[in-house]
Amino acid sequence: MFRLRKRSLTGFTLIELLVVIAIIAILAAILFPVFAQAREKARATTCLSNGKQIALSISMYAQDYDETFPISIQAAGTTAETWWDDSIQPYIKTGSKGGILTCPSAPSAGYGYSFNQAMSGKSIASANAPADTVMTADAAQCPKLRDAVNGLNRANPWFLYTVNGNENLWTPAPGTGFTNGNPDATIRADLLDTDTDAAQGLARFRHNEGANTTFADGHAKYVRKGAFKLKQWLPAYQ
Repeated sequence: MFRLRKRSLTGFTLIELLVVIAIIAILAAILFPVFAQAREKARATTCLSNGKQIALSISMYAQDYDETFPISIQAAGTTAETWWDDSIQPYIKTGSKGGILTCPSAPSAGYGYSFNQAMSGKSIASANAPADTVMTADAAQCPKLRDAVNGLNRANPWFLYTVNGNENLWTPAPGTGFTNGNPDATIRADLLDTDTDAAQGLARFRHNEGANTTFADGHAKYVRKGAFKLKQWLPAYQ
């Protein structure tokens, strides 16, 4: 008579389990940064699309107001205070929460872009090289500028780079009052690049070390950190 032998059942050994776990950990370490970069790339693309629409709305505003760009901020400190973002609202039909005035990579859904103060209220003709003259760009959002209606942090209405007294934000620094200096001077690399009150009025290079930027001729493009030139901000240097 034949006897059936029981087949022994064995599981994974500890070594085998550790090898599998190690392989999964290695794959995760490789893939997670790739997924994060892909998500950021998608957000940057959306932000650039926002910029193109903002540039178009600024151009439409200028056409309706005697070839003049919006003022960065009007009636500051009063109940009638109006930011450039508010001035172009009729052309974009969006509020302070969400919409094209918000960068999808910013921590807050409030306004995420600032205006080049050198072009505030200026005529289109004042830009000697409109295709190379900055209008708006990604900017630091600040708690102190929190929107009273929605409670959202937002960017300063203007950038500090062309305001007298801030010549030291450039390297090499131009003369007092931006009366002379190297047109190819660049924004200092050691300036804060955070969404804090201390960074108010500064660009925010939140898209893989770059900022989406609009220009006076109505186009928008990505500008890498360290690539901005003084002549792109102040027409007097063009």
